Amino acid sequence: MKLNKYILLFFLEIILSNSILISQEDAHEIYNGNKLYFSGKIPESNIKYSKAIEINPTNKKANFNLATALYKNALLVKNKSINIPSNSKITPDSLSKLMLDQAAQNFAVVANSVSNKDTLHQAWHNIGNCYLQKKDFQQAADAYKKSLKYNPKDEDTRYNLAYALKNIPKDKKNNGASKQKQQNQNQKNDSKNNNEKKAQSQQNKMSKEQADQLLKALMNSEKKLQDKRKQKQEDNTKQNIEKDW
Repeated sequence: MKLNKYILLFFLEIILSNSILISQEDAHEIYNGNKLYFSGKIPESNIKYSKAIEINPTNKKANFNLATALYKNALLVKNKSINIPSNSKITPDSLSKLMLDQAAQNFAVVANSVSNKDTLHQAWHNIGNCYLQKKDFQQAADAYKKSLKYNPKDEDTRYNLAYALKNIPKDKKNNGASKQKQQNQNQKNDSKNNNEKKAQSQQNKMSKEQADQLLKALMNSEKKLQDKRKQKQEDNTKQNIEKDW
């Protein structure tokens, strides 16, 4: 699956124009986030991009770059390249899904606030990637279809769409009538659904806070690991020097 296309576009643009962007506070945070991202400190870059969004929630580049960093972090957690603290009550799979959900939301901020066809194509493609990683093949397919509206010739998007469609369960492909019936039933239970949505919203909010706390814990864990590696390298260097003598 070709899932990493387009994720560097805004990063490259930021680097080329950092002399202009640095004069803005939110752009300054983006610039610092980019430096951390490219130096391999992806969890730390999340903080900088989040600060940029706090300063300017509509900053498209901050949302795009945060989404990209979250996507990368989700893959690292999912593949257990980043270890979750042993006292954590959440599994790598659950945490990665939370990150992918948040990444999709940030990509959607961009997709819903721009008119440029290339950017819309890229944003919806990446949203599709987030859902594909979650194995939510129906939503992935829907996102790829939207992406192809803005660039019908993109082979990577077409490939990912075909993959998503192929993996949609058969019972979901033939549920048109059932879906309409369910919608009618939902209309009769508006009050109940609203209460459920409120409860779900509160649960999601708690999940995001938990994810933020875990990200900080991950950063501390990674820093300690890097410090140990650095110390080990220094010790090895000392040993080699002694042997040479």
